[in-house]
Amino acid sequence: MLQARTWAEVDLGALERNLARVRSAQPDDVDVMLVVKADAYGHGAIPVSWHLLKHGVACLGVGDSTEALELRAAGITAPIVILGAVVAGELEDVVRGNIAVTVHSGDRVRRLRRVLKQTGGRVGVHIKVDTGMGRLGCAPQRVPGIAREVKRSRGLVLEGISTHLAKTKPGGGPDAELQLKRFRRVLGVLEREGLLPPWRHVFASGGALSDLPSEFNLIRPGLAVFGIDPHNRKRTDLEPALSWRTQIVFLKDHRRGARIGYGGTWRAPRKVRIATLPVGYNDGYRFAFSNRAEVLVRGERCPVVGRVSMDYTTIDVTHVEGAEVGDVVTLMGRDGDAAISAFELARHAQTIPYEILCGMGRRVKRSYVNGGHGAVSGVRAGS
Repeated sequence: MLQARTWAEVDLGALERNLARVRSAQPDDVDVMLVVKADAYGHGAIPVSWHLLKHGVACLGVGDSTEALELRAAGITAPIVILGAVVAGELEDVVRGNIAVTVHSGDRVRRLRRVLKQTGGRVGVHIKVDTGMGRLGCAPQRVPGIAREVKRSRGLVLEGISTHLAKTKPGGGPDAELQLKRFRRVLGVLEREGLLPPWRHVFASGGALSDLPSEFNLIRPGLAVFGIDPHNRKRTDLEPALSWRTQIVFLKDHRRGARIGYGGTWRAPRKVRIATLPVGYNDGYRFAFSNRAEVLVRGERCPVVGRVSMDYTTIDVTHVEGAEVGDVVTLMGRDGDAAISAFELARHAQTIPYEILCGMGRRVKRSYVNGGHGAVSGVRAGS
């Protein structure tokens, strides 16, 4: 991948270790649904799924039917759950793919039942309860009726029930506790009616890494497995699995006062050496990083100067001894003792790490290593 314009290295060993750490924080009877939506948050859903299914993942969670069907097309036969909404036109393909769906209303159950009359087969169903997120999910009082409808429908299997916490703090917090109270009440009603599904799941990475009680038997980690603490604590036990890199393709010396890039927004305060990188906002390296972000060259932090354009970014390497065309540049990740995190980039763009990871474009080639820690100081592309 060192011949690519820009590439991401994904450390499979780090994924394994992060998964083990998340599991170790749960009771032994808690299963893991690995969330691989948005192409596994930019890490590559197919290779990540293949690898971690060998390390104790019970099922995979995706955002929509397209993601689920891509995993099936890649030969993955493990249980897959679509966590988001499934529109009517997708249901036949989902049924044929033996993919479990999340339902938010009785109407979707009835639509599934009509599809099954035409296609046959069986479909796993997870009921989502809106306990306070206000986005997807049925009202708590409607859950028993939907569960009864699933139970009496041929081909529908009530596999799970879930909710989604809108806010989780390391210590839990009153908002999360209120949502949990509502969810527990629903579970109590289902248990009394003999309708309690085998899987009950609430916690994503934020909840799984908080001090909330581990009372449910399935967790849905995503970001934590990829090595990022959603609470942004200074953890040393999670390892960012993805490093994003590019290379220097051009170097030029400029006099004091020279302006760099579109609009001339950066002016050289002295004689400078400017390096051009073949990465821009089409690759997901955000326009918001203009004159704000830093990169790593030979283990040294170098500022982004001028505007990030569609295909190129310029940096000041005046202070980097020996910098030359072909040097590897780290946009996110570690180089020697220095590191740039997804949180750091997110701050520059006034966003969250999820968006940085999911926003890497198609031109960012993914490569996979097992066990490395991404130290590239002094390495040249193609060496």
